[in-house]
Amino acid sequence: LLVGSASAFLAPTSIPGQASQRSRAPSCTRLPATEKKTLARPPIPLASLRAGTGPATPAENKLHHKLAEIMADCSGFGLTRFVMVGGAGAILETTSDFDLVAKGFEVPGKGKYLTLATEDKLFELHIGLDKVTEVTFSQDPAKAGGHTMHVMRLKGENGTPMLSCMLQYDPAKGPGNYFEGSVAAFEKLMGKYGPSVKFCQ
Repeated sequence: LLVGSASAFLAPTSIPGQASQRSRAPSCTRLPATEKKTLARPPIPLASLRAGTGPATPAENKLHHKLAEIMADCSGFGLTRFVMVGGAGAILETTSDFDLVAKGFEVPGKGKYLTLATEDKLFELHIGLDKVTEVTFSQDPAKAGGHTMHVMRLKGENGTPMLSCMLQYDPAKGPGNYFEGSVAAFEKLMGKYGPSVKFCQ
């Protein structure tokens, strides 16, 4: 588990004129200087991040970050497979419903993080926000079986894969048979953000 003084800092933000930019090459998002400090809230479900609900806690910092909005929009994915490839040769694959609880915090000397977790915390994912340079969306045929895979990827410096989040098919029906509504939710996200969202570092 990550340790350090936790300071919540997340809130979604929108990018004016985003829809008109999809026809051009994706540009990185940048945080407005006037929005970098505000009151913070305790952890809340991802789907509620835009609602602005919940009690405020004074003397804490909260940073607006586009990734929080993107992750909130993923709540309609349903059962999702999370894949992470470690630098030392280990590969981790696990599944969870994407209706997760989000919390932002900062670890002194290590930067800002977004934590996504189930209510019981049996599933926890920590994302180093300072490391994410791009989020991509793709629908490609699987290497085995040829069924369509719906994948959101978080990338780091030089396009290095950090995390892949792919729709999990219904195990009772086999590959390519996705749960009702999950593909529509993924395609809605692609329609909103396009194939790529880049972040300024």
